[in-house]
Amino acid sequence: MLFKNAGELLRSGFRPRVHIVGSGPAGLSLALRLQAKGVPCLVIEAGAYDFSPDSQNFYRGSVVGDRYHELHEARLRQFGGTSGHWSGWVCTMDASDFEPRDHVPNSGWPIRSSDLQPYAAAADEILEVKPHRPDRPMTRDVDYIHYRYSPPVRFGDKYRERLEQAHGIGVLLNTPVLELLPGKGRIDALRVAQVDQPIADLPVDHVCICTGGIENSRLLLWSNQRHGRRVVPNAAALGRFWMEHPVHVVADVITVDQYEAQFESTVEERWLFAPSDVAKKTHRIGGAHIWMRVHQEDPSYVKELLHEALCLAPQWSNQMLKRFGKEYHCGGLVQSEFEQFPLAENCIELGSGADALGVPQVRLHWRKSEAERRTALISTRLLGEALVEHNIGRMRIRNFLIDGLPWPLGDQTGGWHHMGGTRMSDSPSTGVVDRNSKVFGMDNLYVGGASVFTTGGHASPTYTVVQLALRLGDHLGSKLRVA
Repeated sequence: MLFKNAGELLRSGFRPRVHIVGSGPAGLSLALRLQAKGVPCLVIEAGAYDFSPDSQNFYRGSVVGDRYHELHEARLRQFGGTSGHWSGWVCTMDASDFEPRDHVPNSGWPIRSSDLQPYAAAADEILEVKPHRPDRPMTRDVDYIHYRYSPPVRFGDKYRERLEQAHGIGVLLNTPVLELLPGKGRIDALRVAQVDQPIADLPVDHVCICTGGIENSRLLLWSNQRHGRRVVPNAAALGRFWMEHPVHVVADVITVDQYEAQFESTVEERWLFAPSDVAKKTHRIGGAHIWMRVHQEDPSYVKELLHEALCLAPQWSNQMLKRFGKEYHCGGLVQSEFEQFPLAENCIELGSGADALGVPQVRLHWRKSEAERRTALISTRLLGEALVEHNIGRMRIRNFLIDGLPWPLGDQTGGWHHMGGTRMSDSPSTGVVDRNSKVFGMDNLYVGGASVFTTGGHASPTYTVVQLALRLGDHLGSKLRVA
């Protein structure tokens, strides 16, 4: 059911038991699960069906620390959310990602991977991927890991017609939620704004905030500031422990029989490389996945000759170029996406500027630590040793990683994977939500999406986001059925 505005919704007689703020993978997966459980819900989306630059401007903000993407370009404010940016590759998180690791500060989820396994088949169906295949060892320290490809699913395109015709799911577009209005230990209403409509307060039964790994923190921080910390009573961790997956080209490689080509082809699955659990524990590093891709050929004949000359003796060539702060790259590229340790100083806060509706813009504090450099360096080195052991190829790690130089500015920088800020924990002193994604101290307020991740692992988060949303749907379904 599609409602034109809040007034039409209030007059319709439709009474959702759960208000879902946000229509990305978390919000729509939750809505579909609630529908299956017979629980009526309403999906509230700040944007429209289609992309709008004016809508995107609400996501502007600033970054303090390492170079990062422009915040209004790193997510989408429209129906379907940032699934519109998604490249389509999914991977399950490692079982060890959920466990306490003595070398990873603030690690250890209050749930385990086994708690999400029952939702694998449903997540596969939603994301249109084949079942996950277990990792297989390459060496003691390196595994082949299974990445699967979705078409990719654009949630807005896939579910638009279904939700418009659905009984039990309402949709309200172009309706930004300005703030959450608290009562006694619960949220009583959502204050919303619409074009050419007065500000409205929507009474709620239960609320789930699914606006993404930045906006979840922003909305809760602003609501908390407006209402004397009565929205998130235990706010020590709110906005903190924010994480990304840094992405960098870390090495160059020459392999036999174009071995790297299998990792570039557009297929339904890929086998990438990752440090094994044994290696992560032994070397005290985080998770990472590594893949190879070929260099783009240069059409210039002169440059081609120069390339061949330098690559006849790459070790000597780079020793010479290193004197001038340069290096030359031969063979294929080795790219890595790796885990960032959760640190409180990487955080989201409210900035000094405001959007067109008066809500403060985000200021993101983000820096990579030496732990991330160590993870990237050691995992790359372990892969290089594995290539030698199997006589597959030879690798040369790039100078910046070995010499501790600044991270390259020309790389992708991050995977647009916004995690943490409303992290899951057993204690309100170290987290914002409990094992069921409920905000500590609040009876009816929940959070969905990667912002609840306690640690980020190395896997792209979409698959785990969907699993968590389905699990939350079951929890709310059981709770509201009893009620």
